[in-house]
Amino acid sequence: MINILNQITGATKKSFRFLFFVFMLNSLINAQTESNLERFYSVVDSASSMLLNDLGNSKQVKLELNLGTYYSVFANKIRGKLLKNDVNILSDDASGSDKINVNLVIDDCNVEYSQPERDGLFGDFFTERMVRVSGNYFISTNPSLTKFNIEKKDTIDVEDVEKVQNRSYPFTLGDLPAEPFFSSLWEPIVAVSAAAITIILFFSVRSK
Repeated sequence: MINILNQITGATKKSFRFLFFVFMLNSLINAQTESNLERFYSVVDSASSMLLNDLGNSKQVKLELNLGTYYSVFANKIRGKLLKNDVNILSDDASGSDKINVNLVIDDCNVEYSQPERDGLFGDFFTERMVRVSGNYFISTNPSLTKFNIEKKDTIDVEDVEKVQNRSYPFTLGDLPAEPFFSSLWEPIVAVSAAAITIILFFSVRSK
């Protein structure tokens, strides 16, 4: 009986050490989760890279941004991308034969979450986050309009969804589907069954 108690005590200590390690690891992962706004910045940066590629060697640009009310937050991101790549943004009254007019429009930004799925039997629920930005740009040296629809996906903990959203910017908000009913129901059933089996085994050992 004493040996059995020692084995249980040892297993309990190991379990606590493992749970502590998992808790610390989970906290570290959560701390690194990007906000939805940060994800949008990354997507807008990709759209700016497309524009730079089409500009080629042109370094004198008169830039016009049509970003609406909520998307104006990306204006400095776009300008900064051009400046970092040695593109000179000219003022409205600037003149010159090598000047190129650029008009960039962002007409939609949204975030979507997939159906939450549990990571293992008793693990946390995770959801796939998809951030999408669509719009177009026009370069005066190119007669055609270039459209873009860029999206980026990653996976985040369902508990982090509220944290990564920013209510000051409605486009960072999205609807999270409800957790699967049977997945939520299965956990307490398994827990009760495991407890019942443990009690049965405990009394079986005592009887011997």
